[in-house]
Amino acid sequence: MKIGIDASRAIKKNKTGVEWYAYHVINELIKIDNDNQYILYCQAEPDKWLKKIGERDNVEIKKLRWTFKFFWTQGRLSFEMLLQKFYGIFVTGRHGIPAYAGMTEKKGMTEKAEMAKKTKVKKNKLDILFVPASAMPFVHPKNTITTIHDVGFMKFPKAYGKWQRLYLKWSTKFAVKNAKKIITISEFSKNEIIKYFQADENKIFVTHLGYDERRFNTVETLHATSLCGVLTKYKITKPYILYVGRLETKKNILNIVKAFSAFNNNDYQLVLAGSVGYGFDETRDFIKKNKLADKVVITGYVSAEDLPVLYKNAKLFLFPSLYEGFGLPVLEAFACGVPVICSNTTALAEIGVGAAALVSPHDYKKIAEKMTEILTNERLSDDFAYKGLQKSNDFSWKKCSEKILKVLLAN
Repeated sequence: MKIGIDASRAIKKNKTGVEWYAYHVINELIKIDNDNQYILYCQAEPDKWLKKIGERDNVEIKKLRWTFKFFWTQGRLSFEMLLQKFYGIFVTGRHGIPAYAGMTEKKGMTEKAEMAKKTKVKKNKLDILFVPASAMPFVHPKNTITTIHDVGFMKFPKAYGKWQRLYLKWSTKFAVKNAKKIITISEFSKNEIIKYFQADENKIFVTHLGYDERRFNTVETLHATSLCGVLTKYKITKPYILYVGRLETKKNILNIVKAFSAFNNNDYQLVLAGSVGYGFDETRDFIKKNKLADKVVITGYVSAEDLPVLYKNAKLFLFPSLYEGFGLPVLEAFACGVPVICSNTTALAEIGVGAAALVSPHDYKKIAEKMTEILTNERLSDDFAYKGLQKSNDFSWKKCSEKILKVLLAN
């Protein structure tokens, strides 16, 4: 079979959840599947990783040039699908702009080039299109499969800009209606997609995420000097409690800081590792009002190289988020041997059960009590760390991708 994949998210420089998902799934699919042919579509110049993948005999990389900043999927990828659908009735002119059969060389294409393009289009006709994010192209093969990660924009609409919210709602609705199958990342997300978009549950398949075992583990790879350099870079000077993710309302950042304030232990810092998002001004005001500026570290975006260091050296990972489709940071913390406190709601209850200390995200005093309980009891802390390590063995990108491949190939 010939399988096309939208790889545009996988080569973004500063990756977050969806981008890392696309990267790892593509990486593993190519490793485990030598029987099918893959065409990986991208908008930007392929990076070293994608070029390396493209060296495999069963992989082709296609850069689809697009003049505009937005709507590459709906515009340029749709046009590529249209080319295949009509077997070369349409051809591609300069700069990715549509031209038509019968053009003279002066108008943009010779007859010889036109025939070559038609042949290539026939050769590259897809059996399956896989879109690792929910935004499907307008024009798509009948056998198109997409991943919808979560529908948090329905629960927390104010956390998204107006146009972003409208786009997410439209693209998800379009995917639910038009995709042959939908992959999602937790049973919670599956139920949310059914609840908000009346999706057919029989075409939704759950494949839990994995984590990068090379980066997130209990092996300390840095010398003491290098480790000190990373911590100094982020102004971490004491043992610390870690949060990783966007600093926004739906992540419950205000209650995290309130819980830390109620924890009231001068021996620790709170490290908030992530970029500022919607609603953080309220949290910033609370930090200022309660004179916590020297105790709360706001790192901004943390590089892929530095993030495992922050996990491995944390005394506790705190993630009482209000809404998660999966909660990948919890899994990463498990793999690094760090005790975890997370919410007893959404997908976090599903992922954290039996390994994390589950708490109500709405009660910051209870969160503070659990922090004290774990950090003042070494045996309890070690117990949660051990359970987390054991739980992390249930997840991997290989397992995730093997399940995805079965979904892609099943009739």
